[in-house]
Amino acid sequence: MRIRQIELNGFKSFMQRTVLELPRGVTAIVGPNGCGKSNIVDAIRWVLGEQSPRHLRGEAMEDVIFTGNTENGPLGMAEVALLLERDEADLAPRAEPGAEEEDAPDGLPPGLATASEILVSRRYFRSGESEYFINRAPCRLKDITELFLGTGVGTKAYAIVEQGRVDQLVNAKPEELRLFIEEAAGTTRFRSRKLTAERKMERTRENLLRVQDILRELERQMASLERQARRAEEYHRIKDELRDLDLRVMATRQRSWSAELATLGDRLAAVQAEEAALQEDIRRSRGASDEAHAARATNEERLRAVEEELTGKRLAAAEAQARSGGLAERGRELAARAVESRREAERIGARFAALARETAGLEKEIDRLGAELPRAEAARAEAEAHLQALEGAGLPLERAVEETKDAHLDALAEEARLRNLSEALRQRRDDLDGRRRRLEDEQRALGERLHANTRASDGARAAIARLQGERARLVAERQALGERQQALGAEETARLAVVERARAEATQLRSRADSLRELEKRYEGCTRGVASLVGRAPRTAALLASVLHVPKDLERAVAAALGARLAQVVVPDTAAAIDAIGWLAKTGGGSATVLPREAERRAAVIVPPGPRLVDRIEIEPQHWALVEALLGHVLLAADLVEALKLWRGAEHPVTVVTPRGEAIDALGTVTGGSEPPLEETLLARARELRELEAAHVASLERLAAEERALALDRARGAEAARAITAADERLHALDVDLVAAEKDRERLEAERQQIAVELEAGALEASGLAGEDGAMAGELAALDERRAGATAAATELRVRLGEQQETLADWRARHAEVERQRTEAAVRVAAVAERLRAARAELSRAAATGADLSERLATADRQVAEAAAGAAAAERDVASAEEARARAEARAATLGAERERLLAAIADASANASADDVAEREARERLEAARERRARLDVTMTEQRLALEHLATQLAERYGLGPDALADVALTDDGLDDERAARVEALRARLARLGDVNPEALTELEELRGRHEFLVGQRTDLERSLDDLRRTIAKLIRTSRRRFEETFAGANEKLAAVFPKLFPGGKARLELTGPEEGGEPGVEIVVQPAGKKLQSLGLLSGGEKALTAVALILSLFLIRPTPFCLLDEVDAPLDEANIGRFNQLIQDMATGSQFVLITHNRRTMEAADTLYGITMEQAGVSKVVSVRLRAAA
Repeated sequence: MRIRQIELNGFKSFMQRTVLELPRGVTAIVGPNGCGKSNIVDAIRWVLGEQSPRHLRGEAMEDVIFTGNTENGPLGMAEVALLLERDEADLAPRAEPGAEEEDAPDGLPPGLATASEILVSRRYFRSGESEYFINRAPCRLKDITELFLGTGVGTKAYAIVEQGRVDQLVNAKPEELRLFIEEAAGTTRFRSRKLTAERKMERTRENLLRVQDILRELERQMASLERQARRAEEYHRIKDELRDLDLRVMATRQRSWSAELATLGDRLAAVQAEEAALQEDIRRSRGASDEAHAARATNEERLRAVEEELTGKRLAAAEAQARSGGLAERGRELAARAVESRREAERIGARFAALARETAGLEKEIDRLGAELPRAEAARAEAEAHLQALEGAGLPLERAVEETKDAHLDALAEEARLRNLSEALRQRRDDLDGRRRRLEDEQRALGERLHANTRASDGARAAIARLQGERARLVAERQALGERQQALGAEETARLAVVERARAEATQLRSRADSLRELEKRYEGCTRGVASLVGRAPRTAALLASVLHVPKDLERAVAAALGARLAQVVVPDTAAAIDAIGWLAKTGGGSATVLPREAERRAAVIVPPGPRLVDRIEIEPQHWALVEALLGHVLLAADLVEALKLWRGAEHPVTVVTPRGEAIDALGTVTGGSEPPLEETLLARARELRELEAAHVASLERLAAEERALALDRARGAEAARAITAADERLHALDVDLVAAEKDRERLEAERQQIAVELEAGALEASGLAGEDGAMAGELAALDERRAGATAAATELRVRLGEQQETLADWRARHAEVERQRTEAAVRVAAVAERLRAARAELSRAAATGADLSERLATADRQVAEAAAGAAAAERDVASAEEARARAEARAATLGAERERLLAAIADASANASADDVAEREARERLEAARERRARLDVTMTEQRLALEHLATQLAERYGLGPDALADVALTDDGLDDERAARVEALRARLARLGDVNPEALTELEELRGRHEFLVGQRTDLERSLDDLRRTIAKLIRTSRRRFEETFAGANEKLAAVFPKLFPGGKARLELTGPEEGGEPGVEIVVQPAGKKLQSLGLLSGGEKALTAVALILSLFLIRPTPFCLLDEVDAPLDEANIGRFNQLIQDMATGSQFVLITHNRRTMEAADTLYGITMEQAGVSKVVSVRLRAAA
């Protein structure tokens, strides 16, 4: 199985869809730093299931999505698809597994076993959602992980070696290095299977504990159900007697209340007749009163009409008088307006004469300006002709000035160029002189360096001797630290065993408490009605047994005192109790007895002298009143003898109980025996749950303390390990310092030789500088001569340019004067034309004004005539207004007399209405009294009817009978009704003491027995499952250990063969270290380069470490080749010689596996079969720009 193709879309810097075809052999991916080469390795690791953003060189998983650049926005999704190709060897049927491996995973799922290609895809959205696919079908991350388990390919396997992974392998702890060997051995899938089996076994143990706890509780419930059946028989016997007596009492009450109801009906009929008579009197008084009120209303209506008309007439007279005055004033105004209109006509005539004179003057001014305009236009034409003649002579002068100016600038430029060349040459001579002086300083410095080099060589030899002595001391210190670490490890192992025992104890307590809580949730031992009520409102309803905190030694005493009440339901108040019973009846949820915590009415408790049971019980404050009412009269005695003494000596009826569950109630009934009461189970379960919860908390505290101690032991162990690591680091540092000191000595010797060479080269350079200075002096003299000639030519051209510029200035002065004369002539022409236009406009305005004055004069004459006619009409209107005023005053006098008559009639009607209203009020008071008597009779009759209805309801609820059934009950006049009622109450009290009886006890008992048998079978299955899991884990451990040992031996053999190819003459091997905390032993690499002592990997140089790590990886490939291998800049720390050996090994192994190398090394590129180039033409966007295939050999 190899990688055929990888497709990236939006992954990191690959913004666009990018497809890379990876053929067999060695493929190299090259490109500059930061172009995105390593993102290809990240993509492969990601699609294989990597979940850590840190391992993908990011901070969050969102970093794998293209983040955008200056030209492109961020994308919303990243996708990578990996196409794997399987060859014939992969498709061939596998050999039958051995006996040791029959429980191991089978590798590929059945649907993929025969597939020639497998496409693995992964998508990630910026919203945080992930999608996984195998052959385009959605799958889980676990499916992809299991697909590659045991193949050597995975997110943590040796098949992918990214940047820094070689250092991680070199610096790996022994137990971490072991994982590489296990992956090569293919045991990672066994480890995963073993961890799954261990977790399943832990869950099975917990389930077994819970099943055992439930079985014990079921056995207790089965015993209690047997006792419930016996109590049910007593319940039915009392119930039958109670029914007979209760029916007799109800029949007596029904007949008595029915007779009283008939008497009350007669009295009610008499009161109703009285009410009818009074209502007739009220009707007659009301009719007379209504007639008087109607007459008064008619007169009042007529009075309002008269008053309105009288007011109108008075207003009309006043308006006529006001109108007469206004018309007289209007006549005077119109006369004055006629006089003013005549004066306006006279003023308009005078203005018309003045306008005629002004028009004659304007006509004369227009004639004069029309003659002046031609003269001004002729002067302007003469000035323009003169200006054109001057402009023809000025153009040659301007061209001559420009040509001379250009020649002068060229001369100045040549002079500047020659001057710059001269100055540059002088600067070069100065620089040459500075170089000569610097060379002399360098020669002196080289001499000083040669002297310092001699002193430094002597110091390096002394440092080497000192470091060798210090290394011997550190080796002894490292050995002592190793012995201390072993002692601390033994202490930590013992502490770990204590922690495991404490953890097991806490788990067992939690499991037992969970089982009891489950029983409480199902309300085992309670009737269906109780379970329904508490399950309906668990916050407001609770069992009485759950609110009492009873000591263990008093559980039987409390059970004997309360009996079945312990299984009754406690609710907040009486209203809640009524609501609960109604809900049970409505929903058919069963029957129950409900105790209100805050009852509306509760009998006072007579506290008897002596030791009370309630004082020995812990009670929550909100339940104190209820428990006091239930147990306040109960005394506690040591035994039955003392209980009898207390019962006999009490002044009031009391109940006395003993710790053994014996009781003497208020009626003298004695209860006791060897069998514990049923109700003790509820108290014991509540108490046991409290004890288990407290014990669980205590066990958790002990576990925390032991874990803190274990953490302290581990901290000491870690400190010792750090001390060892520090000692190793110091030893390594000393070894490095020794190597560095030796290299320093060699470097100083090489430096001395280099200084001698540099001194000789400096002498030769000084000789060359002297010859170069002489040549520059001759060149500088020639340049000075050429610059003098250029300066003279520039001076001559400057004089000629001045003369030409003076001539041009004279011409420009004459041209400006002629231009001014032409402008003045043009201005005069424009002024004359404007004045002529203004005169003509003024003449037109005068004509329009004359027309307007003629119109105004005609209007004034018309207004004089209209004012005279209006004054005459006003005099006629004044006479009409005076006649209307006289008529209105006469009508007002007639209406005033009628108003006085109507007022007298209204007063008489009001007096009659008042007398009728008094008679009606008196009749209504008598009617109200009759109605009150009727209401009281109604209330009394309603109470009697309600009593009869309540009696019928009780009859229906208790016995399912109707009211007619009481007629058949035989009654006797024996005077024993009160005794029968007392007997009924006594029987009800006995039923109450019995509490809720479970009529289906036998059925529930059979159900419990069936459940008991089922759980026994479950327990057997769980125990069998534990045995199977133990055998499976043991088999997996044996198989993993055998495979690891075989692979470890093979890896040692291959490492011994591969290491000399990379280190000619060197040796290397793998060693097992001691196991930590009872775990598996680790793996350590021990190497011996040619000519050196056997030493650990940490003492090698950087290149040696990298090459050793590569040797280990390639050794694992030789014993278990993976389908493909990715190496990201693994060759970076290798020198030229080691690069050649590395490339040769890769080429040899490429015949069996596919290799993808990311490299900067040219020799590695040459060794590749396929070469991909990655670049960034656009910032932040990677692109594949070239593919080169090497011709097949």
